[in-house]
This record gives sequence, C-alpha cells and structure tokens, in this order.
Amino acid sequence: MDGWLPDRLPQDPEAEKSLLATCCAPGGDLAFAEVALGLTEEDFVVPAHKALYKALVRLLERQVEVNALTLKDALDQNGELSTVGGFPGLTELLSAQEVGRPQVLADLLRRKHKLRRLLRLGAGLARQAANEEEGPEALVDVAAEELFRLSQGDSDRKGLLSIEKVGLEGMAKLYDRLDGNGHSGVTTGGAFPALDALTQGFQPGNLIVLAARPGIGKTALALNWVLSAAKKRGTCGAFFSLEMSQEEVFLRMLASQARVNLKRIQAGEFPNEARERIREAGNDLLQLPLYISDQASITVPQIQSMVIKQGSQSNRRVEFLIVDYLQLISSPDGSRASKQNEATRVGEISRGLKLLAKDQGIPVVVLSQLNREVEHRAGGRPQLSDLRDSGAIEQDADMVAFIHRRMIAKADEEPPDNTAELVIAKHRNGPTKIIKLLFEGEFAQYRELVEETNPY
Repeated sequence: MDGWLPDRLPQDPEAEKSLLATCCAPGGDLAFAEVALGLTEEDFVVPAHKALYKALVRLLERQVEVNALTLKDALDQNGELSTVGGFPGLTELLSAQEVGRPQVLADLLRRKHKLRRLLRLGAGLARQAANEEEGPEALVDVAAEELFRLSQGDSDRKGLLSIEKVGLEGMAKLYDRLDGNGHSGVTTGGAFPALDALTQGFQPGNLIVLAARPGIGKTALALNWVLSAAKKRGTCGAFFSLEMSQEEVFLRMLASQARVNLKRIQAGEFPNEARERIREAGNDLLQLPLYISDQASITVPQIQSMVIKQGSQSNRRVEFLIVDYLQLISSPDGSRASKQNEATRVGEISRGLKLLAKDQGIPVVVLSQLNREVEHRAGGRPQLSDLRDSGAIEQDADMVAFIHRRMIAKADEEPPDNTAELVIAKHRNGPTKIIKLLFEGEFAQYRELVEETNPY
C-alpha cells in the first residue's frame, strides 16, 4: 500500500513532544489527565512518543505520581525504555516546551490522525480497485462504513459528562412531552395506542425483537408499524426484506392501506368498486417517506451503509429501521462469525444490530423466528427461552415482543378465531404487558382490540 501513499503523512512531531512534556510535568498529572486519556496511541506518529504516551497512561490509570523516575520505571516494565533512548532520551523528551492549553495540541493531533486515516482509506481503496481484489459494491460498502466511523469524531471517547450537560437535554425532552408535544420515541401515531402508551414510542438506540412462529404474521405487524409511523407521524422508515420481494412488500402495504383482499390484489382480480380505493391508496403510499430493500444475503455493515447513504443522498435520514428477519442476515465473507456455529453467528449479528441502533440513534426492529419448543407447550404462549438460535438475542434486545395466536381449527360453520396477543416479554425501559390484537389476514393487517369496561 506504501506506493499509494504520499512520502510524508500529516503529522506534527513537535506538537507531540510538547504535549507529552506538558502532561508529564510534575504536579500536572491531575490537571492534564483528561487531556491525555482523551487521546489514543495512534494519535502519535513517532515511536518514542507512542512509548512515552503508553507509560503516561499506565501511571495515570494506576494513580501513580508522574515524574521522570516513575516514567522510566513504567517504560522499563513495558520493555520500551530503549525506544525513547534510555533515561537520557527520556529527560530530553521531558525538557520540551510546555504549553498552558494542552487541549489545543490534543485537538491538533486528533485532526492529523484523522487525515492519516483518510489517506490510508483512500490508498487502500485505490489499490484494491486497481488490482480488482474486490467487487465495486463491496468496496463502496467498506468505504461508507469507514467514512461513517470517521464522521463520528471522538464520540466513542468523550469521557464523563457532567449531570448538567446530560440533564439539560433530558429535561428539554421531558418538558416537551409534558406540554403535549409528543413521545420520546417513534410511535405508531395512535394506530396501536396501548403499545404507544406502554413504550412512549420505540426509543432511539433501542433494539426491538419481534418474534413468532412462521405463518403467524410477523411481517404484517412490522409493516403496520412502519406504515402507521410514516402516515401519522411523518417518520422516515426503512424496511429490509430478506425473504419477500419489494413488490410483495408494497402490495401488502397497499392491501392494508386500501383494505382490499391481498390475494385478490396479487391476482389482479378485484371488484370495480375497489379500484378507486386501490388507486387512492397507491397514491397515498407514493407520498410517504418509506424505503424498501429486498437484497438477499445482506450483512449488518451493508444495512448500515445503505442507511447512511440514504441520509446523505436526501434531506431525510432514516428514523425507523425494520429488518425481516434476523436468521437470514449474512455474516461478512471471511469474518470470524461466518466460521462459527449458528448460535454464535446469530448472536454476533444481534449485537451488530444493537450497535447499529446506538450508532445511528434510531430504533431498530428485527423479526426473529422461534424454536419448535413453543408448539409443545400447553397454551403455546411464547417465552424468552423460545428465541431461536441464541440467548444473546435476549441479552442484546431492549424489548422482546411475541405474537401469540391460537391456531386450532374450528368447525367449518364457525368463524375463524382471529384474536391474537402481543406479548411484551422483556422491556428494559418499562413494564411488560399483553396487548390484545385482532388479525385481519385478508388485509395483511393487525389492529388493537379495544377492551370494553363495564361502567356499573
């Protein structure tokens, strides 16, 4: 890769030396600890400076006084005293000019480090593209993911925040809700009132697992959620379908919106009086801020790349993400997860989705299958141990919801039992609950059942 890089990368050895001398000055360890611990070894270029920085951090973490002798001992224990030129070299480094505001130098070193990362990323992409080592789609995904990490700046090492900084934003959101200005998360806009009241909306950064056995209607309910959020709240949603085509997803939304039998829409056989409803419903759907992907064999980094790309290409970032479904998500080729058993592989994917939700600051709903044990249990109501393939799913999820329907066939003359339960089995931010639902399969739609109360 060296041939693709300039002769000299962005760096400032004098700034490195001056910053280290300031932070290592006797009596200054407490005052400058936050500055030093806010950096990383990679922010330094000169090997001697890297070694001295590691020794400084070791002393700060152990709350040992920082001076030439303790630094010499720490370097010696790390086997790096010779890297700084022995004790004479160490004292020469510590004699560099000190500054009154080391934070300015720390910001400079971070900026230089970011420029070096950009150069290496560009050089690596240029080399791989020239040698055709990867396909263009894979290279674009890698570039998008790395650029996203760079764009996050120092958010992953921001350190402790004062209660004042944390509380001001939290109180502002609380007062908004008290003034009737909405929930704290993504709601269905009243389409599922009991769910909205329970969760106060799907919370940013949360991973929500919706699980059920095949044929119960996981996809229908998830589509109802994202469609209602877009219609009633203007929420920009993205639906990743790893099982159905984009057209199938759209037709399900159309049947729900127009309340026309889904099978008739799919077959193109519906009465004339339904044509106008379908036309109006279709026009309404076209105006919604919704995005659909039916790419098969997709990975979590690819999903994140698409979400980031959508935000950069339009004035609307994705605010609500649904993935259908967990067990069909692929692991990147050559990754450690791709070589593990299925439980470990799925566990790493669920962790990746949780990190995606946190990085993007949006709720992520992922559909999941259940194992067959639930079919042999009396009553058949799912529980957390029924999550298929990995207990890590339960650990990573902020909320786990199950759809439970009685699938016992009734006599031909009786109407089918379309009642269902949305079982909130885990809720990190609130109580658990069972919400009564009605499944209208012909419209691919769920709705909440209003519980009647006796006034007497």
